[in-house]
Amino acid sequence: MRLPSAPPERPAINPFVEPSHALAKQACWSIALVMILACLFSTLDNVVTLSNAHGTIAVQAWPRLFLAASGLAAGVIFDLAERRYMGLVMLGIAVLSTISILAVEAGADPNLGLVVFYLSSGFFVTFFTATFTQLAPRMHAPALWAGMGRAVNNVCAFTTSGISLALVTSDNVALIMIGALVLLVAACAVFVAAGLFRLPQTEQEREREQLVEEALAAPTIEDQRQAFITDHALTPREVDVLIAVTQDERPLKQVAEELGISMRMVQRHLSSIYQKTDTQTRAGLTKAFPSA
Repeated sequence: MRLPSAPPERPAINPFVEPSHALAKQACWSIALVMILACLFSTLDNVVTLSNAHGTIAVQAWPRLFLAASGLAAGVIFDLAERRYMGLVMLGIAVLSTISILAVEAGADPNLGLVVFYLSSGFFVTFFTATFTQLAPRMHAPALWAGMGRAVNNVCAFTTSGISLALVTSDNVALIMIGALVLLVAACAVFVAAGLFRLPQTEQEREREQLVEEALAAPTIEDQRQAFITDHALTPREVDVLIAVTQDERPLKQVAEELGISMRMVQRHLSSIYQKTDTQTRAGLTKAFPSA
């Protein structure tokens, strides 16, 4: 009997494959988003710092409690539904920070900006850490990309803080407000480009999609039958007999008449089929031959 050929081995998956175009695009947009948000929060920081320098507010230790609380809250909120709402929540934080800049510049209590800054900072740090931690395992240098968010934030804050501070100290309220709004609009555009408004799939949705893909990729009955015929080296006439005797329980005499051959020839072909397929009865052959 001819044994069925073994399925080809699948190549091992290398977790450090060259990043795809989509992955590289996602990484670039993530870096751009962190840069824009860093500029926005740096501006808010300078607004608060300037108010403290003028004696309007006194930055003491208590506001840092909001930083710790917001970091913990961000971790819990971002992990809801497998981080499905992380992008939307972070956009809300960016909007809140922009509103606080506009409010303080319009004459609101600077303590508002102080509280919002520390609340926003906790969410921002958690956001860029989680974003690049997700990207890191799919990149060539995971250890490098895991800390990319903090590196981009620090570099951007260092290089733009001077410009931001000059803008804030210019006392040009309209220009400061326009700058904050421009940063918010840019952040929204990058959020959209990075796909952070599209809710990622949950584990259940991924499993369901995988089952559908496997079902579509599964061989059809015709493919299975052809593989059965090929694996057991059945001749064309044996195939005719095989299909006829496994289709239903009609007598062999009727099978012979329909195929236009003798009863003895049907029995001879059937015996050969039994031998090749390692079956002994018609029922066993019917069970072995794939059917709908």
